[in-house]
Amino acid sequence: MARVLTGIIAIPFVGGIAYYGSPLLFLVFVTTVALTAVHEYFNLIDRIGINGFPILGMVLSLLLLLSFYFDGRFMMEWGLVASVTLFGSWFLQESNVKIAIDQIAYTLFGVLYVAGLGGYYLLIRNFEGGGALILFLFLIVWLGDIAAYYGGKHFGKKALARTVSPKKTVEGSIAGLSGSLLAGYIVGVWFLDYIMMSHCLLVALLCGISGQFGDLAESLLKRHVGVKDSSNIIPGHGGVLDRIDSLLFAGPVFYCYFKFVL
Repeated sequence: MARVLTGIIAIPFVGGIAYYGSPLLFLVFVTTVALTAVHEYFNLIDRIGINGFPILGMVLSLLLLLSFYFDGRFMMEWGLVASVTLFGSWFLQESNVKIAIDQIAYTLFGVLYVAGLGGYYLLIRNFEGGGALILFLFLIVWLGDIAAYYGGKHFGKKALARTVSPKKTVEGSIAGLSGSLLAGYIVGVWFLDYIMMSHCLLVALLCGISGQFGDLAESLLKRHVGVKDSSNIIPGHGGVLDRIDSLLFAGPVFYCYFKFVL
């Protein structure tokens, strides 16, 4: 029930910001979500003895999102700043040289994993009709997640990836893809009638598949550190990273399809 009630409150709020909010408001929203998820990521790796550079990681995440907001025009500069500051931070603290690469690599990975993938939503929002496209993508992933959860719960028998996530099943995965395709059809008829239905269904399928890989990727991270959820900040849903794991992988696929195909 907590899961359902949270969804009833959160979905209209998030959808409203994506569809009706100004570009600046959407930037603030994406940044808030991403920085919270980055914070959860550093808490996770801390459980396996990797301290990383959480403050620097959040600063680099913010700068990376700002670069996406300006259509990626500062990516080269960001790469230089990230390289210099990451190595410089280790030299300044003079920590154990045997874990230096771990600290630097885990920090950079966290930034690219969350802000690097999440930043594509800012690029999608800059498309013509970007608000509708963001809502379309949200619905593809959300309906796919819901269908996968209940399909796996009631019909799941064969494990999908037992080593990474024992509870995920092939039947749940198929149900999830069916939910994503249904979302693609509904939204294609509802408010994206200027796009051919074949494109709506194909991008829904691709985002549904990539979203499930995103879910498994975060499951791998949590399995590695030995936790069930990234945090308990969202009642019934765990952490922010738990809620956006599918979206992180689906966003770049969605962006590339619309940019290079449509």
